Amino acid sequence: MRFNKINLFSLIFILAVNIAVNTTEAHEKAWPEKRLKQIWPEAQNYTSKQVTLTPGQILKLKNEGIKIGGEDRSPTFYFAQKKESPRDEKAKTLGVILFIDEYGENGLIEISIAMGTDGRIKKIDIWEHSENSLIAKEDFLKQFNGKNVKDSIIVNKDYRPIPGADKASEAIARAVNKALKISNTIFEKK
Repeated sequence: MRFNKINLFSLIFILAVNIAVNTTEAHEKAWPEKRLKQIWPEAQNYTSKQVTLTPGQILKLKNEGIKIGGEDRSPTFYFAQKKESPRDEKAKTLGVILFIDEYGENGLIEISIAMGTDGRIKKIDIWEHSENSLIAKEDFLKQFNGKNVKDSIIVNKDYRPIPGADKASEAIARAVNKALKISNTIFEKK
Protein backbone atom coordinates (compact mmCIF):
# COMPACT_ATOMS: atom_id res chain seq x y z
CA MET A 1 0.00 0.00 0.00
CA ARG A 2 2.77 2.43 0.89
CA PHE A 3 4.49 1.70 -2.42
CA ASN A 4 1.36 2.81 -4.27
CA LYS A 5 1.18 6.08 -2.31
CA ILE A 6 4.78 6.86 -3.19
CA ASN A 7 4.11 6.11 -6.86
CA LEU A 8 0.99 8.29 -6.80
CA PHE A 9 2.92 11.11 -5.12
CA SER A 10 5.74 10.75 -7.69
CA LEU A 11 3.26 10.84 -10.56
CA ILE A 12 1.55 13.97 -9.21
CA PHE A 13 4.93 15.63 -8.66
CA ILE A 14 6.10 14.84 -12.22
CA LEU A 15 2.83 16.14 -13.68
CA ALA A 16 3.09 19.35 -11.64
CA VAL A 17 6.67 19.94 -12.79
CA ASN A 18 5.72 19.32 -16.44
CA ILE A 19 2.80 21.73 -16.22
CA ALA A 20 5.00 24.39 -14.61
CA VAL A 21 7.77 23.97 -17.20
CA ASN A 22 5.38 24.02 -20.15
CA THR A 23 3.54 27.14 -19.01
CA THR A 24 6.57 29.33 -18.37
CA GLU A 25 7.79 31.96 -20.80
CA ALA A 26 9.30 30.70 -24.05
CA HIS A 27 12.59 32.62 -24.06
CA GLU A 28 15.83 30.80 -23.89
CA LYS A 29 17.68 31.46 -20.66
CA ALA A 30 21.05 30.76 -22.28
CA TRP A 31 22.87 33.23 -24.50
CA PRO A 32 20.85 33.35 -27.79
CA GLU A 33 23.88 33.73 -30.07
CA LYS A 34 22.45 31.79 -33.00
CA ARG A 35 19.31 33.94 -33.02
CA LEU A 36 21.27 37.16 -32.61
CA LYS A 37 23.43 36.29 -35.63
CA GLN A 38 20.30 35.62 -37.68
CA ILE A 39 18.71 38.89 -36.59
CA TRP A 40 21.75 41.12 -37.13
CA PRO A 41 24.27 39.13 -39.23
CA GLU A 42 26.61 42.05 -40.00
CA ALA A 43 27.39 42.51 -36.30
CA GLN A 44 30.75 41.18 -35.15
CA ASN A 45 29.76 40.76 -31.53
CA TYR A 46 26.84 41.21 -29.17
CA THR A 47 26.62 42.44 -25.61
CA SER A 48 23.67 42.49 -23.30
CA LYS A 49 22.25 44.51 -20.48
CA GLN A 50 19.39 43.43 -18.28
CA VAL A 51 17.53 46.30 -16.68
CA THR A 52 14.75 46.45 -14.13
CA LEU A 53 11.96 48.90 -14.72
CA THR A 54 11.26 51.17 -11.77
CA PRO A 55 7.73 51.47 -10.41
CA GLY A 56 7.58 54.95 -11.99
CA GLN A 57 8.59 53.59 -15.40
CA ILE A 58 6.02 50.79 -15.13
CA LEU A 59 3.32 53.31 -14.27
CA LYS A 60 4.36 55.51 -17.20
CA LEU A 61 4.17 52.55 -19.59
CA LYS A 62 0.78 51.49 -18.22
CA ASN A 63 -0.48 55.05 -18.72
CA GLU A 64 0.69 54.76 -22.35
CA GLY A 65 -1.43 51.63 -22.75
CA ILE A 66 1.39 49.09 -22.45
CA LYS A 67 0.60 45.94 -20.47
CA ILE A 68 3.68 44.98 -18.46
CA GLY A 69 3.95 41.28 -17.64
CA GLY A 70 6.46 39.64 -15.32
CA GLU A 71 9.22 39.17 -17.89
CA ASP A 72 8.69 42.72 -19.20
CA ARG A 73 9.70 44.15 -15.80
CA SER A 74 13.33 43.06 -16.32
CA PRO A 75 13.99 43.05 -20.07
CA THR A 76 17.35 42.06 -21.53
CA PHE A 77 18.62 44.30 -24.31
CA TYR A 78 21.08 42.76 -26.77
CA PHE A 79 23.37 45.25 -28.49
CA ALA A 80 24.66 44.41 -31.99
CA GLN A 81 28.15 45.84 -32.44
CA LYS A 82 30.75 46.17 -35.17
CA LYS A 83 34.18 47.77 -35.48
CA GLU A 84 34.47 50.20 -38.36
CA SER A 85 38.02 49.03 -39.04
CA PRO A 86 40.36 46.42 -37.51
CA ARG A 87 42.37 49.25 -35.94
CA ASP A 88 39.41 50.53 -33.93
CA GLU A 89 39.60 49.75 -30.24
CA LYS A 90 35.92 50.24 -29.60
CA ALA A 91 33.03 48.71 -31.49
CA LYS A 92 30.17 50.85 -32.75
CA THR A 93 26.67 49.91 -31.65
CA LEU A 94 24.49 49.18 -34.67
CA GLY A 95 21.30 48.74 -32.71
CA VAL A 96 19.47 46.82 -30.03
CA ILE A 97 17.42 43.62 -30.02
CA LEU A 98 14.63 42.93 -27.59
CA PHE A 99 12.70 39.67 -27.24
CA ILE A 100 9.01 40.10 -26.44
CA ASP A 101 6.34 37.49 -25.73
CA GLU A 102 2.74 38.19 -26.70
CA TYR A 103 -0.32 35.99 -26.92
CA GLY A 104 -2.29 35.38 -30.09
CA GLU A 105 -5.43 33.35 -30.47
CA ASN A 106 -3.58 30.03 -30.20
CA GLY A 107 -1.05 30.86 -27.51
CA LEU A 108 2.37 32.35 -26.98
CA ILE A 109 4.25 34.10 -29.81
CA GLU A 110 7.97 34.66 -29.27
CA ILE A 111 9.10 37.75 -31.15
CA SER A 112 12.43 39.55 -31.57
CA ILE A 113 12.46 43.20 -32.47
CA ALA A 114 15.62 44.85 -33.77
CA MET A 115 15.85 48.63 -33.50
CA GLY A 116 18.52 50.89 -34.92
CA THR A 117 20.34 53.56 -32.92
CA ASP A 118 17.83 55.99 -34.42
CA GLY A 119 15.04 54.23 -32.49
CA ARG A 120 13.39 52.82 -35.61
CA ILE A 121 12.38 49.22 -36.19
CA LYS A 122 14.87 47.48 -38.47
CA LYS A 123 13.65 43.89 -38.39
CA ILE A 124 11.13 41.63 -36.70
CA ASP A 125 11.43 37.87 -36.41
CA ILE A 126 8.94 35.34 -35.10
CA TRP A 127 10.65 32.41 -33.40
CA GLU A 128 7.93 30.26 -31.98
CA HIS A 129 4.16 30.32 -32.38
CA SER A 130 1.05 28.23 -32.98
CA GLU A 131 -0.66 30.73 -35.26
CA ASN A 132 -1.24 31.08 -38.99
CA SER A 133 2.20 30.67 -40.60
CA LEU A 134 1.74 33.92 -42.54
CA ILE A 135 2.40 36.00 -39.39
CA ALA A 136 6.06 34.98 -39.59
CA LYS A 137 6.46 35.96 -43.26
CA GLU A 138 8.45 39.01 -44.26
CA ASP A 139 5.52 40.43 -46.28
CA PHE A 140 3.58 40.90 -43.06
CA LEU A 141 6.44 41.80 -40.70
CA LYS A 142 8.09 44.43 -42.92
CA GLN A 143 5.03 46.66 -42.47
CA PHE A 144 6.48 47.62 -39.09
CA ASN A 145 9.98 48.48 -40.35
CA GLY A 146 10.82 52.13 -39.91
CA LYS A 147 8.31 52.67 -37.09
CA ASN A 148 9.49 54.59 -34.05
CA VAL A 149 8.03 55.41 -30.66
CA LYS A 150 6.15 58.45 -32.04
CA ASP A 151 4.39 56.48 -34.79
CA SER A 152 0.94 55.05 -34.39
CA ILE A 153 0.46 51.34 -34.94
CA ILE A 154 -3.22 51.09 -35.78
CA VAL A 155 -4.82 48.13 -37.53
CA ASN A 156 -5.91 48.81 -41.15
CA LYS A 157 -4.25 52.22 -40.99
CA ASP A 158 -0.61 51.52 -40.17
CA TYR A 159 -0.56 47.80 -40.88
CA ARG A 160 -2.76 45.19 -42.57
CA PRO A 161 -3.52 42.10 -40.46
CA ILE A 162 -3.29 38.57 -41.81
CA PRO A 163 -6.83 37.58 -42.89
CA GLY A 164 -8.22 35.10 -40.38
CA ALA A 165 -5.35 35.78 -37.96
CA ASP A 166 -6.46 39.11 -36.55
CA LYS A 167 -5.52 38.35 -32.92
CA ALA A 168 -2.06 37.10 -33.90
CA SER A 169 -1.53 40.19 -36.08
CA GLU A 170 -2.59 42.42 -33.19
CA ALA A 171 -0.19 40.55 -30.89
CA ILE A 172 2.71 41.37 -33.22
CA ALA A 173 1.65 45.03 -33.32
CA ARG A 174 1.44 45.09 -29.49
CA ALA A 175 4.94 43.59 -29.26
CA VAL A 176 6.33 46.24 -31.61
CA ASN A 177 4.67 49.02 -29.64
CA LYS A 178 5.84 47.50 -26.34
CA ALA A 179 9.46 47.18 -27.54
CA LEU A 180 9.51 50.76 -28.77
CA LYS A 181 7.96 52.17 -25.57
CA ILE A 182 10.11 50.11 -23.18
CA SER A 183 13.28 51.04 -25.09
CA ASN A 184 12.31 54.69 -25.13
CA THR A 185 11.55 54.62 -21.40
CA ILE A 186 14.89 53.00 -20.56
CA PHE A 187 17.10 54.95 -22.94
CA GLU A 188 15.33 58.32 -23.12
CA LYS A 189 17.68 61.24 -22.82
CA LYS A 190 17.28 63.26 -19.65
